[in-house]
Amino acid sequence: MAALVAAALALAPPLGLAQPAPSAANLPRLGDAAADELSPAMERRIGEQIVRDMHRERVIADDPEITDWLNDFAERLASTTTAAGHSLELFLVRDGTLNAFALPGGFIGVHSGLIVAAQSESELASVVAHEIGHVTQRHIARMLARDRQTSVVMLASLVLAALAASSNPQAAMGVASLGSTIARQQMLGFSRDAEREADRIGLDMLIEGGYDANGMVGFLGRLQQAGRLYENGAPDYLRTHPVTSERMADIQNRLRDTRYRQRPDSTEFLLVQARLRALADGSVDALARAAATFERQLRNRTVNEAAGWFGLATVRNAQRDPDGARAALAEVRSRIGPHPFVERLAAQIELDAGLPGRARAIAEAALAQQPSNRALIRVRAQALLAAGRHRDAADALGKAVEIHRGDATLWRLLAEAWSGAGDPARAHRASAEHFALLGGLPAAIEQLRRARQAGTLDFYTGSQVDARLRELQQEYLREREERERQ
Repeated sequence: MAALVAAALALAPPLGLAQPAPSAANLPRLGDAAADELSPAMERRIGEQIVRDMHRERVIADDPEITDWLNDFAERLASTTTAAGHSLELFLVRDGTLNAFALPGGFIGVHSGLIVAAQSESELASVVAHEIGHVTQRHIARMLARDRQTSVVMLASLVLAALAASSNPQAAMGVASLGSTIARQQMLGFSRDAEREADRIGLDMLIEGGYDANGMVGFLGRLQQAGRLYENGAPDYLRTHPVTSERMADIQNRLRDTRYRQRPDSTEFLLVQARLRALADGSVDALARAAATFERQLRNRTVNEAAGWFGLATVRNAQRDPDGARAALAEVRSRIGPHPFVERLAAQIELDAGLPGRARAIAEAALAQQPSNRALIRVRAQALLAAGRHRDAADALGKAVEIHRGDATLWRLLAEAWSGAGDPARAHRASAEHFALLGGLPAAIEQLRRARQAGTLDFYTGSQVDARLRELQQEYLREREERERQ
């Protein structure tokens, strides 16, 4: 099934519902219905609006470590000939269901359940490459161009389903069904062609990127078997990307003359899998079961040892057992040495144990090797704030947001730091960026006005605030005009 429908079905249930869900009027206008294709700029704007809504409602996991790993992972695929030049942004949806989906503008969501279920890194790469194929071939733009009004309904249903699911899952699925029903009635033939095309593009990316292209066959084959066994409970990915015998045959024919290439899983992939398994359920009983599972696998040697100990360290820290977490992490270090994932967890263990000085020292040592690592930057800032060193935190975070301007959490931490340092004007300014990134333009504008009213900004900073205020006011007026024209 085409990527847009996949997105509409993939997003329930999100983690929370803080504000009323948006309507179709909140989405940018698609433009002249006579146009042959949606422009890349408009497609990107639609995707950005959807992603902002998803961030605000906590559908997207605020996990910089796994998010940055996903984007680094996809970069190897995106740098191949077939995908070069396309802008991609991957994000994590913390959901145990097996799914992935593409949104307008090159945004791709990956469920945590998919990462955990992948039996190899090449299997995960096959799914991501398939979704990149939808992006590179502009399947979504071509679908939107086919019926502009229907497409607006589909896009609205996607967002509504994501935001309504936590309060009323049945209602959310009803909204999602609206978009999928329209798609099946009007775009089914195109969707089948799009799936085959995305498979072809994905296979080319896998081969050129150095992955085992047979991972796609293995993954889809298991899904196909699951569909036969569980007709009413098949994985979401199978419902939105149906695996037909023709599709499988086409993939196998393309691989017939391809040389088999075995690719070992990376350390990062194994550690990410272990962390997601460890934190799949934060309840006391679930953590106890996870710990027992990792311990059994380590005894039986049925798990990569570094990953098994890393998963156990993650569980022990979630259980508020710092000694157990430290001991498990020492086992990881003895096998793979220092690693950014390991050092981030080490710092988090000390921070959660009420030892911010130790946490900061570990994070700063790791940042000396990886100065732009967002996860390490965050834990260092949190350690500084916990120690009451607000000005030091503000200075460090001020440099960090210059590199990672799109990280809303860094802006929130910067606002907290400036507030603790006794500088409300700069705190309001940082809060404005936090709200703007989450799509809350009225709140962002109000924060900038408060920054101006504080009267403590120097001329240069005040001029920056004025310029940003005008920019956000213009953006808000433009969005309001677009909504009125719908």
